[in-house]
Amino acid sequence: MKTRNTPNTKPGIGLKRLLSELRLEAAVRSLKRSGTPPPPEILAPMVIDYEIRSRELAAGGETGEARRLSRRAAALKSLLAHGPNPARMVAEVELPEGYDGKILMVVLNGGGFADTARLRSGDDWHREILRNTRAELRDLGFIHTRVDSLGGAYARFEPDGRVVVWGTSDEYGCCDKQEAARMIARAHPGKPVRTEA
Repeated sequence: MKTRNTPNTKPGIGLKRLLSELRLEAAVRSLKRSGTPPPPEILAPMVIDYEIRSRELAAGGETGEARRLSRRAAALKSLLAHGPNPARMVAEVELPEGYDGKILMVVLNGGGFADTARLRSGDDWHREILRNTRAELRDLGFIHTRVDSLGGAYARFEPDGRVVVWGTSDEYGCCDKQEAARMIARAHPGKPVRTEA
């Protein structure tokens, strides 16, 4: 008699399809409902494929697409390591070493998230960071997740290694700079982070 953990049962086939289509919100629900662990035989090759393709694209100067595939690999690695926990599958902070520009704090709700704060950087406008963060969640398959702004600021890496958080967003107001500094410190351990007005 086959148990529900047997790979040849219908739930396993459905899960494989959800993962291959990167519908992580639905995959998380399926894993929680079935109580089965994430399948390494499916996830590990996917992670390797995304990592290889990401490196190739980065080497060819396609940084946007490389970052997208790198996020996919990281989300699947986290699913494998920590189980179906969406908050562990989306990086808390995306702030590349040496960055000098806008940051936006956002909150994620729905699709497995509950008041989950994240910090993102990039682009010419804070509203573009928000738009790109929404696209990031959709790309990972979290289609019912709302992404709302908690305010913006600026961040820069100083030549001495410190990170400074300052300023505000004209469009979304100021984020909690102290919380932004704590998030950045967790993402860049060993780098002192300070805030300015």
